Amino acid sequence: MTLRVGIALFLIITSILCLVGYLGGISYSDLMPRTFSIKDAPVEPQQKSSGLVINLPPIIAPVDDGERYYYVQANLAVEIDRPATGTVIRDRHDTIDRYIMEMLHNYPIRDLRTPGQSVTLRDDLKRTVNKLLPQGQVRNVYITSWLITPIGY
Repeated sequence: MTLRVGIALFLIITSILCLVGYLGGISYSDLMPRTFSIKDAPVEPQQKSSGLVINLPPIIAPVDDGERYYYVQANLAVEIDRPATGTVIRDRHDTIDRYIMEMLHNYPIRDLRTPGQSVTLRDDLKRTVNKLLPQGQVRNVYITSWLITPIGY
């Protein structure tokens, strides 16, 4: 095959592909919108605007199920209602960590291992943190990392 035939074949294939792509874009306009614009998505009534989210230091709590000991390591983030609440949480993080460790220590290990229990666990974590705050409330608790490690036999 000569160079001229190769170039001609390349141009023909390229032209066909461009034509098919153009006609496909006209026929199926939902594949690619003609204009691009950035619009804010309307907020649905059931959605609340998210507040300020701060990360808590990692928490490591011992858990005993009667047969074996475990360590639960959790990284948590809390959504707060205003910045002043974040200052209070930072000032009292030792107390908050201790209360969360006690709550996790008293939690049954099977509930900590069950994936479906995370909503109940998150509600209990939120309640634990909220009872330590004089003003301002935690709106939500997010579990960003979760690890259960057995210790010995």
